[in-house]
Amino acid sequence: MVIIKVKKFFLIVSVILLITFGAVACGGEPGVSEIPGTLPSGNNPTTGNEGSQNNTPTGGDDNVNPGTNGDNGTPSVANAFFPVIRDVEVHLNENIDNITAKLGEPLGTLVAPSCAFDGDDIIFRYPGVDLYTYPVGEDNFIHTIAFFDDSIRTNEGRIRLGSSLQSVLEAYGEDYVHEAGMYKFSRGDTMLEFLIEDDIVIGLTYRLNIENLFA
Repeated sequence: MVIIKVKKFFLIVSVILLITFGAVACGGEPGVSEIPGTLPSGNNPTTGNEGSQNNTPTGGDDNVNPGTNGDNGTPSVANAFFPVIRDVEVHLNENIDNITAKLGEPLGTLVAPSCAFDGDDIIFRYPGVDLYTYPVGEDNFIHTIAFFDDSIRTNEGRIRLGSSLQSVLEAYGEDYVHEAGMYKFSRGDTMLEFLIEDDIVIGLTYRLNIENLFA
């Protein structure tokens, strides 16, 4: 029984990751895939963002514009959700080069043409977590951080995949939006989202409010 539930758990997480990547990737074959398991190279991501093709972010809050908050686009994080991965703070809208310099080379990457930006969307996989990035010029910035096993906990509430809904609410309170099993908490231009099934966390993502990039 436990084995069956674990398999179902990781299947659901895999589907979540595919949908997340499809939300920012353009149709067509991904360029290079070295990520094992969840996102094989044969996938063909699609999106409903055709109307935003080849737009680049301009204006808006400093929190969501690359390059405006210090060297290499390091964001202001005074009011933001972020995880700590292997003792490294990983911030949404941070230049991925800052993170790879601290975490080392990823286990693998998946590349696909971007529909929303000029260039490629790239996923960087590290143990227990995938970092989804969007391109601006020659740089790539993190827009989503998705956990895919229970080895990593949230920084703020110590929640992980497999935690209870009660633990989530005790850690983050009642100020959330609930849609189709997803509990969404907002802080500044970031969101922390928990997908719940049978009162258990089966999906966990940190997400940048990327639509603000087009403000």
